Amino acid sequence: MDKPIRYTFSFIGERFEKILLIILCVQLPLLLLHSLITNYIYAITPNVGTIYSVSDIYYALLTILIFIYAQVPFVKYTFNELEGREDSLKNAFYTFVVKGFPIFVFACLISILTILGFALFIVPGIIILAVFITAPIIAIVDNKSVFKSIKESGLLFKKKFIKIILLISLWGIFEMILGMIINGLILRITSSYAAIAGVQMITNMIFYPIFLVLLTTYTLKWRAGLRKLV
Repeated sequence: MDKPIRYTFSFIGERFEKILLIILCVQLPLLLLHSLITNYIYAITPNVGTIYSVSDIYYALLTILIFIYAQVPFVKYTFNELEGREDSLKNAFYTFVVKGFPIFVFACLISILTILGFALFIVPGIIILAVFITAPIIAIVDNKSVFKSIKESGLLFKKKFIKIILLISLWGIFEMILGMIINGLILRITSSYAAIAGVQMITNMIFYPIFLVLLTTYTLKWRAGLRKLV
């Protein structure tokens, strides 16, 4: 894991079928639920004419919540494969179903804090997300409560804050620009909301697992480096 980026693409390429199963069984249903809920919220929430509406806040809140919660099986599978564990995919699904609820609660709290931070000129929101983003990974790897992982997550942020913030920011900017380009191309062909939403889901299903494997790999590398210093 000396080169996390190269390792990430190699890892996904060699295990594409199993990653795809996680995408179809976990990520896709959550994305469909996200689309259903946000569409309903936009439909019933009046537009008051401001740049950001209440609907946008709910959209961002739900997006961050699912972003944190959906990572459970991806992280567990990645770690299981690194450890050479048998039935790694089955164990990843088990972890998501049986032990995912505490991380869901954690995701709810962090998504609220992050949205409040974004309301204060965006940067505080990125910092809040960066402080806590490795906590679920640590919890899954060590098989302990995510709330007991917050301290170490904060320590990782303290030591690697520039790298964590850059990783989140650059990936977010990359997805945003890519999304804008794809949406522009789609709108040249059709103005169908279903087509735009469908392509956005496909894009997310492609790049979200890559980001999670990369983040998991970096987190494990950073933890190993910190332990050498202790």
